[in-house]
Amino acid sequence: METADIVDYAKPCMDAEKALKDAHNAVLEGKFDEAMTKTMDAVVSVRLMYGALRMMKDKEQAFAQA
Repeated sequence: METADIVDYAKPCMDAEKALKDAHNAVLEGKFDEAMTKTMDAVVSVRLMYGALRMMKDKEQAFAQA
């Protein structure tokens, strides 16, 4: 029995959203270093999401060709 590998794009998406919200709140509090760190956290999460989406697309294309 073959099991499907689950590619999770939603978690990095939610992580990015939270990091951006935290960055925004840090700016409002004048904590610019914290805001910059949270912004970089969001960038990392978006890159993870992008990678997951690429994997999903590649799997879909491979399945369509089979």
